[in-house]
Amino acid sequence: MRFLILNTLLLFSISAFAQNNKLQDTSVRLTPQLRSELIKESKKNGKLDYWTPIKGHELDGERIEHDYYVSKEDAALIKWTIKLTTTGVKNKADIISLYEELKGRQVSSVELNYIDYAYHKALEKRLKSIAYDE
Repeated sequence: MRFLILNTLLLFSISAFAQNNKLQDTSVRLTPQLRSELIKESKKNGKLDYWTPIKGHELDGERIEHDYYVSKEDAALIKWTIKLTTTGVKNKADIISLYEELKGRQVSSVELNYIDYAYHKALEKRLKSIAYDE
């Protein structure tokens, strides 16, 4: 019964937020120029470079969530994906293709899982920020 009530309240709050103008689509269209800029900023010492600072410590652990640890290399991928998603690249396929272009290879299944995790975390973070702005 509690579960039903909780789901009903959640459904009402989501529909209320959907009517809010703050939930307008803020995604950006990934033009070739923007794509090359994002790749450039993701390379060494760019604004989106999360890999250079961890050189030599890629396999060290880093806490991502309570009781959830990953290697620093995987944490860099998670942070990079969250940053791209929160800045407007909302299409997960675009994020994957950007990563493949950046690394010069196909994305692995493990990396794909981390991209998916980060993508959902970023969207969840956005919804929470809108909910608390009210």
